[in-house]
Amino acid sequence: MGKLESLQVGRGAAVLSVLLFHLLGMSVQYQHGYFAYPWIEVLRAGVDVFFVISGVVMVATTYRTFGQGGAGKRFLIHRVSRIYPPYLFLTAILTVLWLVRPDAVNSKTGVDLFSSYTLWPQVDGFPLLQVGWTLSYEMMFYLVFIGMIVYVKKHRLPIALMLWSFAIIAGCTAIALDSSGTIVTVFPRAKFLFSPYVLEFVAGCFIGLCSMKVKLTAGRVSTIVAVILFIVEAAVFEATNFDGNRRPQVLRVLLYGPPAALLIYGLVAWERETQRLNAPRWIVRCGDISYSIYLVHLLVIHFAYRYFWHLFDPSGLRPLFLVVTTGAAIAASVAFYTLAEGPFSRWTRTRLEGIFKVPPRMAMTPSSVTASNSPITIES
Repeated sequence: MGKLESLQVGRGAAVLSVLLFHLLGMSVQYQHGYFAYPWIEVLRAGVDVFFVISGVVMVATTYRTFGQGGAGKRFLIHRVSRIYPPYLFLTAILTVLWLVRPDAVNSKTGVDLFSSYTLWPQVDGFPLLQVGWTLSYEMMFYLVFIGMIVYVKKHRLPIALMLWSFAIIAGCTAIALDSSGTIVTVFPRAKFLFSPYVLEFVAGCFIGLCSMKVKLTAGRVSTIVAVILFIVEAAVFEATNFDGNRRPQVLRVLLYGPPAALLIYGLVAWERETQRLNAPRWIVRCGDISYSIYLVHLLVIHFAYRYFWHLFDPSGLRPLFLVVTTGAAIAASVAFYTLAEGPFSRWTRTRLEGIFKVPPRMAMTPSSVTASNSPITIES
């Protein structure tokens, strides 16, 4: 099955921005913030870009069979087999490390093994594999979307998405106005269920719908505008000494959600207009293995700071540390994708389809996912 090159470019850019954010930001923990400047806060937006892309992919990969028998089951099997096997493999390794050296893993926030293995949302702290917090949101998106696949007519999907958005806005507003904190006290995961991140996912869903229903235009312009917005935000952050850790989630979505959605719309529209982006192969390849990079990079960065920083510090080659560590993280991710993510995910999908008697999904034809003659299909 083919892939939308535009989404792979978006994934590649998103995962590299997250990698760079952690690589620079972690110098606060290890080297007194040598690389940590306020402008790097904009690199957090890689996660927001991922949420938008998830919405696009969810619609494009299910729309043809939306509402049909077995569609929800197939969707869940494909999502579970993609998300859990490589994640659980790394979580198991970190569990062993935690048992041997409890102070080496999440020593500041503590460890919740149940949440770490199930991706059940934690009220505080992070899972053993810290980037897993975003996967908890992804699974929440998927579970709600499964409900739509099963119970919502295809032509009413936009209405269902809008109602979900309104519910999120109402929930966020109620939590913000609840000065006594009663809602969060009674329902500790209310902030998770009514997270504004949902709006980014929904934005991606509408981009996916538009890509199949109408002729997309202004792709280059939208992409350029999105990049400019991110650059302006970075400049403002640097000028104001912005600290993203102390800002509410709503502000983050307001800052990064619109340019993230504009970027993905622009890339998809650009590809639809020109048939092919002709993007550098390396960025597309990073998109192909973006999940492995996302899972592995933080472990490599921690290891590099702890055990190899001293090789670059006395010699004045600190910037070279960034280059070497980035290369090591990507190399490790390629190995992990080849040896773990790909084989484990394929094996899990095959076994689950056999257990639940779900026939493999047929490859979609171009007409099933596009509104023009574009020879493009999408892989979930």
